[in-house]
Amino acid sequence: AWAKLPVIAPERWVEVSGEITQESAHTIVKSLLDLDAKTDPSPIGVRISSPGGSLFAVLAVCDVIKNLKHEVITVGIGQIVSGGVLILSSGTKRYLSKHSMVMLHPPSLAIRDWEPSFSEFQEFSQTLIKIENQMYSVLAENTGKTAAEIKEEFQKEKWFTAEEAIANGLADELLESVR
Repeated sequence: AWAKLPVIAPERWVEVSGEITQESAHTIVKSLLDLDAKTDPSPIGVRISSPGGSLFAVLAVCDVIKNLKHEVITVGIGQIVSGGVLILSSGTKRYLSKHSMVMLHPPSLAIRDWEPSFSEFQEFSQTLIKIENQMYSVLAENTGKTAAEIKEEFQKEKWFTAEEAIANGLADELLESVR
């Protein structure tokens, strides 16, 4: 079923595009909080086209979206990957454009020139498990599945069409138009 996007004033849109870094997340969070502080009762729109990025940064954005007093409408366009999916799924109403592709995978880290001791590596592994559990917790809350179901489903990279993402609870409706 095709859905019409609710009317959102141009100045009430926040863009999440490109890699999500601590810096870009700070800008996104500030924009969301500034819009939420206004007395305008209309929804806030978050347009997402992202290959993902820092899970720490993504989780900060998700926390803010979930705690705003205004309705937050998320719209995925193009590629919505990894952390971008967490942000998409955190909206009050969640939409995807027809040809969007959505991908989830377990957390990963690229660390160059790191030669940890065994105890440092163990500590790092425990931290990664905590981060992974937070990611699964957000997805469970946003999809209605359990964290265990999410973890089992995403043990490896998995791509979805827009329709498949909707069927899996990552979004609500397919957009008739992105305007």
